[in-house]
Amino acid sequence: MYRTKNINIMTAPLTYALIAHVLVGVLAIGLTHLVFMHFLRKTPSWKYLRSLAGWATIGFLGSWASGAYYYVVYYGKAVKPVILKGAYPWAHQVIMEAKEHIFIMLPFMSLALWFLILVLEKQQDDKIKKAVRNLALTILLFGAFIAGAGIIISGAARS
Repeated sequence: MYRTKNINIMTAPLTYALIAHVLVGVLAIGLTHLVFMHFLRKTPSWKYLRSLAGWATIGFLGSWASGAYYYVVYYGKAVKPVILKGAYPWAHQVIMEAKEHIFIMLPFMSLALWFLILVLEKQQDDKIKKAVRNLALTILLFGAFIAGAGIIISGAARS
């Protein structure tokens, strides 16, 4: 990392990590949305659901890893202090703190969704199907919150 007057510089790898974090995360949210929508059908395609849920899990893990790299190497040292001293310190104190805690759970919830789809394919039960659909919806809503929180935090960092 390059330093100029004790201020961290956004390097190319950090930029790529941030871009990957956002794009792969949004893709994972979109795939989870497809899983949820597919569960609304009377007879979903289990092969398609398995694939969607598997790729969503990989996406959440990828977004998690690239976001963690960016957060540990750059955000905590360069962006967080700017937000805390700026006009909207609550963007980090409330929004980012909530985002961090929810974001930690998403890959595990997505992995559970994928495993439950594998189980449900073999043992089709309407109660379990409804619960798995609700898990997909919860992941989708959490993902939407995280995306919105990222927008708020970016805005606070720019102001």
